[in-house]
Amino acid sequence: MIKEHAAPISTAALMERLRGWLPTQMPGACDLDISDPVEPAQGSSSRTILFKLSWREQGVGHERDLVARIQREAACPLQSDVLHQYRTMAAIADAADVAVPRLVLAQEGAGILRAPFFLMERVEGRVPADFPSYHAQGWFAAELTAPQRERAWWNAIAEMAKLHRIGWQHFSFMAQEPQHAPDAGFYLEHFVGRWLAWAAQGEPYPLLDRALRHLLEHRPSVEHAGLVWNDARMGNTMFAADLRVASLLDFEVATLGPAEIDLAWWLYAEDLFSLRLGHQRIAGIPDREAAIRGFERLYGRPMPHFEYYEAIAALKHAVISIRDFRNGKSVNRSGALLDFATQRLSRYLDSDRRA
Repeated sequence: MIKEHAAPISTAALMERLRGWLPTQMPGACDLDISDPVEPAQGSSSRTILFKLSWREQGVGHERDLVARIQREAACPLQSDVLHQYRTMAAIADAADVAVPRLVLAQEGAGILRAPFFLMERVEGRVPADFPSYHAQGWFAAELTAPQRERAWWNAIAEMAKLHRIGWQHFSFMAQEPQHAPDAGFYLEHFVGRWLAWAAQGEPYPLLDRALRHLLEHRPSVEHAGLVWNDARMGNTMFAADLRVASLLDFEVATLGPAEIDLAWWLYAEDLFSLRLGHQRIAGIPDREAAIRGFERLYGRPMPHFEYYEAIAALKHAVISIRDFRNGKSVNRSGALLDFATQRLSRYLDSDRRA
């Protein structure tokens, strides 16, 4: 049976509801107005609306550029809680000086906008595009030299390293908090395994099941664990004009585990948006070996099990590729993405068996 979804409220209607409610959260404000709302045609588990808020307070005019993230009904339960993103960003901001948007407020109930939502300040900057890929087109490819691209890339890794230095204890609100530093097993069981169970919906995926068991049985020990951004890539990194990181974006599926999970996914995404699309990796972005050496220098420790975490990245991508979880749909996706992931996963399992 196909589930019926209520028609979404228009952007204009949402902003009118918000305009009527915000004065209750801003004592002393008057003449409050919302203007220039723009809703980008993207997002899976939440609607994103950019707008300008203006008001007067004690005779002085104020203006802020804000972003509303409003929860939509998503097919995948692991991707449907905007307040998880709000709590994650709040914990990051409370624990360290990491470039994330400044939060304004959150509303848990569904009364005002018919769904939970939060507001944050809008950050100015540019994001390398996924499609068309920044490896071939767009400002990152056309306007920057190879040294500038390399500088931007390492600036992003350095900002992510600041994120990873926050201890996992700062994220106590995350479900099933472990008593010890969460290793790859925690991540595989509480994120990848749960996503696979949802995505497979009873269909057999022997390679993925075997890979999950193998990775759980051979997980390395960890000395430091913290937040796993879980969507660490250039396409979720906003850069200022001087190529410093203006903001890291999208923490809607953040969880806990070792930093290598994010670093391996970052490198996997580079291949996904270059080789997978038929592009050579753009000049300035380090190759795998140089990147891993740089990670070790930046994090101040060796990473001898990096190939293991690359296998986790391939498994995660394979699981995500099984079904289309966007905008309430749940249909089989193209096999090309799944093939890309499973080929890499098979190579790892074969090489590990030979070792």
